[in-house]
Amino acid sequence: MALNVKLEAFEGPLDLLLHLIEKNQINIYDIPISELTDQYLSYLEGLEKLDINLASEFLLMAATLLSIKSRMLLPPMKSGDVQMEISAVTDVEDPRNELVDRLMEYKKYKDIAMILKEKEESESRIFKRKPEDLSFLWEDDFALSKITFDDLISTFSRIIRNQKVAENLNPRTILKEPLPLKIKIKQVYSIISSRKKVSFRELFRRNASRLELIVTFLAVLELIKLNKIKAYQNEVFGEITVVLKEEA
Repeated sequence: MALNVKLEAFEGPLDLLLHLIEKNQINIYDIPISELTDQYLSYLEGLEKLDINLASEFLLMAATLLSIKSRMLLPPMKSGDVQMEISAVTDVEDPRNELVDRLMEYKKYKDIAMILKEKEESESRIFKRKPEDLSFLWEDDFALSKITFDDLISTFSRIIRNQKVAENLNPRTILKEPLPLKIKIKQVYSIISSRKKVSFRELFRRNASRLELIVTFLAVLELIKLNKIKAYQNEVFGEITVVLKEEA
């Protein structure tokens, strides 16, 4: 039975997969890949037509899911096969791991985009809303020195508006396939290491896409979480400065 949704309702295959996972209340760390693959393919088969420009990404994900499914359905190795035993020791990674990592990274982008959209809407009203709680995005022990999550979110929101990188903050319009967060973390850390002290605003490239800005923002948060850098303000509402942890 075809699902009652349109392809255009999703920004990409990861968005569709997250929808299916949330709809079926699936544990993202223990995905029943066979069931999820069947639902994904049923969804694609139920479409009346596919936009060729958008369809390629969805079909590539379908091939990825089928590959993972086939690898998980492989019979266990024979006990007498020494070579297979050696291979098993060196290759024990769950074939779903890479997909889970991509989904979790994409979900972070989507959550940040939604928070930015809500903040934009709240700031257009007369009344003030209490700071957003971002603890659901990171571990409980993630803490910022001298500044709050809301300080960073507020500054980041202004950066996006000032750079005029998009017409609005609708998360559906900005979330294509995510950029590699690990690479951006290395880039941000390299900049801070070479300059010792950097303005938070200077970490964001001018004329960057909204997705690139979000990835950079997440990289800063991850580095703070990893205790590699520290962000602080010398005065209330002052400029946010980022330094290496040992330099703070």
